[in-house]
Amino acid sequence: MKATRWYSVVWIALLLFALTACVPAAEAPAEGEVAEILFWDQFPDVSDQMDAIVADFNEAHPDINVTRESYDSQALLNVIKPALTSGTGPDIFYLNLGPAEAGVLAAADLLLPLDDSYAEKGWDQRLYDWTRQRATYDGKSYGVANELEFIGVYYNKSMFEENGWALPESWDDLMVLCDAANEADVIPMAFTNGDSWPSYHMFSLVMNNQVGQERLAAMISGEESWDNEDTVKAISRFFVEARENGCFIDDVNSVNYDDGNSLFQSGQAAMLPTGTWMTDALSDPDQTSVDVGFFFMPSFDGNPVTVPGGIGSGWLVSAASEHPEATLEFLDYLVSEEMGQRWVTEINAVPAYPVATEGLDLPPLQEFAFGIIEEQADSMGYNIDVLTPANYNKVMWDGFAAVLAGAKTAEEQVADLEAAMQEAIEAGDVLDITP
Repeated sequence: MKATRWYSVVWIALLLFALTACVPAAEAPAEGEVAEILFWDQFPDVSDQMDAIVADFNEAHPDINVTRESYDSQALLNVIKPALTSGTGPDIFYLNLGPAEAGVLAAADLLLPLDDSYAEKGWDQRLYDWTRQRATYDGKSYGVANELEFIGVYYNKSMFEENGWALPESWDDLMVLCDAANEADVIPMAFTNGDSWPSYHMFSLVMNNQVGQERLAAMISGEESWDNEDTVKAISRFFVEARENGCFIDDVNSVNYDDGNSLFQSGQAAMLPTGTWMTDALSDPDQTSVDVGFFFMPSFDGNPVTVPGGIGSGWLVSAASEHPEATLEFLDYLVSEEMGQRWVTEINAVPAYPVATEGLDLPPLQEFAFGIIEEQADSMGYNIDVLTPANYNKVMWDGFAAVLAGAKTAEEQVADLEAAMQEAIEAGDVLDITP
């Protein structure tokens, strides 16, 4: 009996050893081998610059070879989950860190938790603390923020000066400005919603000023209802009153984002409400023929101006990476202090950590944006769509286009938004961003 038990123990031990040996280990390559890392980003417009960044890393790390592939944002979103699920995806990639994108991948166990790396590599000291919170799900940090951005209103400085127009200090002032622009036979605001997602940003513009940072955080976190008078008022202001007041072109839902921007860049529109991701294009004389200034959405009802801002996107690591240590080494390089100035000057991005810009030759718009983000990094409001779940964003996508078309009331849209949030709460898809 004892001998049989001993043989059984040995047999089980050998079987477990054999099974373990068959499982590929996720570890550093053996000496002399090269860790092959696949990197997917969303920087097709600055591809040469990104290629140079990767080349510099590869040269400095002969035991790691990073291969870069670039996608536009929608294409990457379409392919990333199937690729990770099938095991053909990248080791590291660039994506929106909010619940609708990174959160979905985290829930499917497709992402590598990065909590240990935050401590070991000093990311928790280097990056703005709030950026980590916005990439944390079920108590685990999955993403590392890369670029910060905020939303406001660009304006044609020469047009304003020639017509004697002052920058608006209230919502009523902005509506008067729309009237004046129409009288001058120019488009007041080059907002267009043919792609549907631009309405997300306009909702953020008005909601931050309407309810302020603390209440909006509670709504995003599912702790306060969206179905209230202030949300109705915010939606009514931009999507109903501004449209009825002639602030937009008549076919606002039919013209895409890029063509709307062109109306402003060519001098046909007085204002362009959008984000700092457009700063580079609006500073380039080959793309923009007007002298551009910037102002924040003015105060609502005497409330403080709250600037909607947050993370553009960030870095995520596949849970199935065969070389996690090498991948994390590359990620640490991407968010290193020495890379900060390259992000600013070569990629025209504002990193998620302080960067010394003294002596850098930055366009005035970019310098202004950089200064504002550093000043208000800890007190900014929220860019709603990057923090809300996919089903909520779907209601924004469909609903705001319907409100702009006059086919849906602000009250109906508010009720649908709250219903979507309740559905997300029940599914556990809500990101808690309350302090």
